[in-house]
Amino acid sequence: MSFSDIDRKIAVIFATDVFGYSKHMEKDEDATLASLNDCNKIIEPLIKKQKGRIFNTGGDSVFAEFPSAVAAVNTAVEFQKQIKAHNDQDTTEVKLEYRIGINMGDVVKQGDSNLMGDGVNVAARLEALAQPGGITISKNVYDLVANKTKYEFNDLGIQKVKQNQFHAYDLLLDPSQKRKLKTQSSNTKIIALIGGAIAAVFVGLFFSGVLETETKLDSSKIVILPFKSLSETKKEKLLALGISQDLGSKLTKSSKSLNILNLKQSPKDLKQVSKSTNASYLVDGNIMQIDNMLRVKVDLIDGKSISNIWSETYDRDLTGKNIFKLQDEIIKQIINELVGAGAVLSKDINQKIATSSTDDISIYECINFARGAVTPSLNPKAIECLEKSISKDPNYADAWIWLADRKRAQYSSFSMTDEFKYMLEDASKEIDQGLILDPEHAFGYSAKLQIEFYNNNWQEMFNVSEKAYTLAGDRPHLLGKIGYSLAYGGICEKEDIFKSTEKFKTVKKNRCQFQRGCWKIGKKAYELDTGNYATWDNYLLAQCYQTSEEREKVIDVLEPLQHKKFVWWNLHLGLAYDSLEKFDIAKRHLDFVKIFLKDKHLSKIKFALRKQNQHLNTYPYITDILKKYGFED
Repeated sequence: MSFSDIDRKIAVIFATDVFGYSKHMEKDEDATLASLNDCNKIIEPLIKKQKGRIFNTGGDSVFAEFPSAVAAVNTAVEFQKQIKAHNDQDTTEVKLEYRIGINMGDVVKQGDSNLMGDGVNVAARLEALAQPGGITISKNVYDLVANKTKYEFNDLGIQKVKQNQFHAYDLLLDPSQKRKLKTQSSNTKIIALIGGAIAAVFVGLFFSGVLETETKLDSSKIVILPFKSLSETKKEKLLALGISQDLGSKLTKSSKSLNILNLKQSPKDLKQVSKSTNASYLVDGNIMQIDNMLRVKVDLIDGKSISNIWSETYDRDLTGKNIFKLQDEIIKQIINELVGAGAVLSKDINQKIATSSTDDISIYECINFARGAVTPSLNPKAIECLEKSISKDPNYADAWIWLADRKRAQYSSFSMTDEFKYMLEDASKEIDQGLILDPEHAFGYSAKLQIEFYNNNWQEMFNVSEKAYTLAGDRPHLLGKIGYSLAYGGICEKEDIFKSTEKFKTVKKNRCQFQRGCWKIGKKAYELDTGNYATWDNYLLAQCYQTSEEREKVIDVLEPLQHKKFVWWNLHLGLAYDSLEKFDIAKRHLDFVKIFLKDKHLSKIKFALRKQNQHLNTYPYITDILKKYGFED
């Protein structure tokens, strides 16, 4: 075939596929295929309706061409809306999420119906760049549809996926889809922006600065990644998570100059973790259990080059004592590496890092289960196994401390009544026993602070607050708890509330330390949590902005978290969007609250805020807003 025989044209290409399709297939092939068939029945008529044509399919992917950019975009929007509605149905067993990319470019006809070429390739790259449930389009499509539709777009700048580089835009179906990606820029573009004769003087200075300036990572900051289990058993996964969590706690104790951040979920991109947290080092690892033997592999990783600094494999008999000894051994080796690199000074090292331990591996497994018991169904099971643990080994501090904290949570987090208030009395005794066994337990002191808060034992809460704050160091999940207790603990009325911009005031005795708890400790926790890795533990700043009626700032704190099924996330965002007069978005969030509470009366919200000591400083100032959305006294 000669070049003149090639059938070329300009076409608008629509590409879509299912996010995480292979994992769905591995988990339940039949249900996934059934759901895929349902989704195909949605997309095919939508494409035909806009005079589009499907020219290629493969498994979960669909490629179509359209006569216009507007037609392709309208199809994409309607398809995502219908997929969401389909997934919201209780009868939908496997909920598939689609990504869509749309591009306009040069294509080549292959055979009777297929298309290929750059126009198709870029559409596929845009689809890979899109978020699950999202739509990403090229700039040439954006230029054609921006003024002809009422959709909102987010400029992602120049992006590069594999060998294709293009200017991309997200079509925002929801404000929560707004994101910021690193852009690809060229020297030519930078020079063009400077422009002109005068710029010639500055270009040299500018480029010398760029070439010499490099983001300096914090040599004292270490990110502990959740260790992976090489087995699929839940028991081994909890053991892996527990070992990595404990390593973080012990590293914090090992040196006052270290700033440790424990991740709760494995990231996809280690380089991005290092950049977002500014950490010089990452600790990763995996475990494998064979009968009564445990193999643990640990890697200390350079945050800049993402290369291994040190790696070691340990084989141990699977007993409680051996796990704790192994952790101490790993800590010492990591510290030795950091001292050698100059990241830690020898004089700052605490040689007494060993904590209380237990011989009984089942107790350690129970502690690991309790760490993840963050739902109403799991928490009672955690309490049950922790009760058994303190009977088996009454000298193990962690078992007492976690038992006290889970009983506190049963009252404060998993009940809208006083049904479990009796547990707070037990929790007070149990936390004190744990702190007798381990007087320097950072989590233990933050837990005691919360227990005394919910007991309304203000004097005791204030008495232990300073030690809790000192032991917490730079751990955002602990600082969030401490800041909350101080911000709202004590007598706390509207006169005690000050905006984030106001000068700090002297606090009267037995009154809440709102400014210190929110604007000092809360902001510190938020800033330390640079990668949004401790978010479940740190809603403090959003609550503070709500109470101080700086509601527009609530959105900046909460939107990145995407806790769509969490009632407080929806309540705070609903109130915030109302203040910005985005009433449709506010209604969606507040409707979720009503459905979750199974009640449109304000009594449950008032009761919950009374527990949190916000019934005088927050509740009276949100009721009128809530009534606008169908809540009743």
